[in-house]
Amino acid sequence: MSDHDRREHEAHAAWLEQVAPYLDDELSPDECRVMAQHLAGCEPCRRELARQQAVSQRLGRLGAAAPSVPNSASPAATPSVAHAASAEAVERRLRHRLLSPARRRPAPRALWGWTGWGLAAVQACVLAVVLGWPSWQARQGVPMVRDAVADYRQLVAGELPGHTTRDTAVLARTLALPLEVIEGPGVEFLGAWPTALQGQPAAALAYRVEARTVVQYVVSGPLFFNRASVRDAVAREGRYVAHLGDQAVVGWPGDNAGSLLVGELPTDRLERLRL
Repeated sequence: MSDHDRREHEAHAAWLEQVAPYLDDELSPDECRVMAQHLAGCEPCRRELARQQAVSQRLGRLGAAAPSVPNSASPAATPSVAHAASAEAVERRLRHRLLSPARRRPAPRALWGWTGWGLAAVQACVLAVVLGWPSWQARQGVPMVRDAVADYRQLVAGELPGHTTRDTAVLARTLALPLEVIEGPGVEFLGAWPTALQGQPAAALAYRVEARTVVQYVVSGPLFFNRASVRDAVAREGRYVAHLGDQAVVGWPGDNAGSLLVGELPTDRLERLRL
């Protein structure tokens, strides 16, 4: 390997090391923003993120089925609270052990016994889940997008929520999400409010465009990049485009966040709104 190739390999290994802290929300806002931008253009790191997300889901299901263990260090804690805390800690340790790029070297033979075979079996199960995950996603679609469209349809069938505000700065601080109002000819900002997509906090910003209501849903970076189809589309085109019935959806990444613009307008018209 040449010095140039070795330096590039070492530089990319540093990016891979940041995937687990990014997934666990352990990075600073600036580091999250830089990592989100890197993920948009780096297929190996997106695959690593998808792998670790799949492992988290798998371990989470296994942990939920395990019996509770009392926490002797905290007698006042209930068994369910103690178990939840221990399960979260075990999940994080296991995922870092299994998937951290710096720890993927073979273990010394002397260390392999029943524990080694057990770890190998767990890894095999994890790989089976991961390898089947992209095709499963393709069949199921993007839940984040489905939630956004369902929320939009309910909104246009009624009225704007009563807690709508035009002070997006306060809402941004409350949700810890960067909010930037779309402006342009023929675009009227109606207001914003907190909502949720896939059980995670999100912001909804409503606009009037060509006598139609258009809603921009702003979500966290990890949720926006959660699905392979979204990551691949952003890497290729810089945006994600979908249609569900009469609604068009255009998504794009931002500063440690992502936006989904939903409306009953042609896709190219929605795309022009974000420019």
